[in-house]
Amino acid sequence: MRYDAAIIGAGADGLAAAVTLARAGLKVVVLERNEQPGGRAVTREFHPGFQASPFCDELAPIPAEVFWALDLARHGALFMSSAASTALWPDRAATLSAEPSRLRAKGAALAQAALRRAAGDTAPSRKSFFTKPAGSDEGWPGDEWAMESLTGLLAAEHLDSDAQTLVLADALSGRVAHPGLAGSALHLLIAAGSGQVIGGLQRLTGALMAAAQAAGVEISCGLEVSDILRHGGRAAGLRRADGTDIAARVVISTLDLKRTFLSLFAWNDLPPAVSSRVASFRMIGGTARLLFALDRLPEPPSFARSDLFAGPIHAAPDANAFGAAYAAWRAGTIAEYLPITLRFPSVADPRSCPTGGATMTATVAGVPARPFDGAWTHEKRDALRRHVLAAIERVLPGLTARVLACELLTPTDIEQALGCTEGDLWGGEIAADQMLAYRPWLDCPAPRTPIKGLYLAGRSTTAGVLGTCVSGVLAARAVTADLKAGHLK
Repeated sequence: MRYDAAIIGAGADGLAAAVTLARAGLKVVVLERNEQPGGRAVTREFHPGFQASPFCDELAPIPAEVFWALDLARHGALFMSSAASTALWPDRAATLSAEPSRLRAKGAALAQAALRRAAGDTAPSRKSFFTKPAGSDEGWPGDEWAMESLTGLLAAEHLDSDAQTLVLADALSGRVAHPGLAGSALHLLIAAGSGQVIGGLQRLTGALMAAAQAAGVEISCGLEVSDILRHGGRAAGLRRADGTDIAARVVISTLDLKRTFLSLFAWNDLPPAVSSRVASFRMIGGTARLLFALDRLPEPPSFARSDLFAGPIHAAPDANAFGAAYAAWRAGTIAEYLPITLRFPSVADPRSCPTGGATMTATVAGVPARPFDGAWTHEKRDALRRHVLAAIERVLPGLTARVLACELLTPTDIEQALGCTEGDLWGGEIAADQMLAYRPWLDCPAPRTPIKGLYLAGRSTTAGVLGTCVSGVLAARAVTADLKAGHLK
């Protein structure tokens, strides 16, 4: 059977692309390697009666236009803004104040501007804000900010040390980066505007699946793609791992840049400019996730606010911990003090656990995908669990006694589960030369690629990092525009 579009991956971006294309009258098929759709946006039971999202707790924002265009509310997806975050120490707590809020607002404004520019199909719209011509020494409006470091930005704001730690923790939560390196301020964009899906992330997947099925999209799970077929130099469909070929006029890949081009093409079959960029594109997997089943919520410290457990809690000793964790990660080791973000999903959704119990997740940055002395053995995994629990115990005394069960996902586990290179949940390093107009390449901005008929969605694109579902919608719109213009004949 021949399709108009074949999409790799049934995560939020893949399903958003499928819905948009199908509503435009195209025949669409989506292939997903896992037995269930959703990608990162899934919720599962990790201990009898206890449910959590294994890969993330919150999502990047869905712009209102995209949310309503996909009919997500009608299909049951509702969102709420993230509650205020807290930096927690054994003897004190800090909550976001007015001055850090300005920085967050700046990141949010720049994120919206980046999304608008990413949506532009014409060179003028792309060059007007974040882009500068290749080989040009001429600056561009976003250059100075994009190259700024987080520590430099915070120093200019004259924040006290506790406020600096809180802003750094918000910006870098779950991500491996040195706040003193140029371009690290870009993490403010990624942190801006995230929110929770009421009822768990699976609710978003359910809404997208309902919209896709109503639009006539064909979705096949448990089917891995082995190759992108080419004919006459352009993408012409997909080959499944069982050898079955699927013909399509266009292909949209939601896999990361390296997985798309290194796993689905022969290296010598790629144009030199493509292979060079793919080889130089840096992945940075360094996030671990721990899911805890608790017999009840821990007691909040007397000096913390009463609704402490409604929002993210950062257990970071000081601002220097982020640089130290990055340096240890680069060496393939684990720092003594790891940046840890705690969330209690059961506070927002009591149905995620038995009455009286609680769920807690810990997102840990600075955990190497492959330790310097080998793989993640049973002993090393136990050591990491103890390491993280000890860090949590320092700021929430007595929590260890509340733990009924704990599931650990290392970057290797995440890579195996999601198929993302090195367990990188962000589609590549967030850095000045890999973001905005440079993500993934400058001369052929996503969603289009140098391979005619092949489009990208997902987190290796700027829109994929800055907004949920956005890169999928943009890829679909690019496909329909190119078909209408006759560019794909």
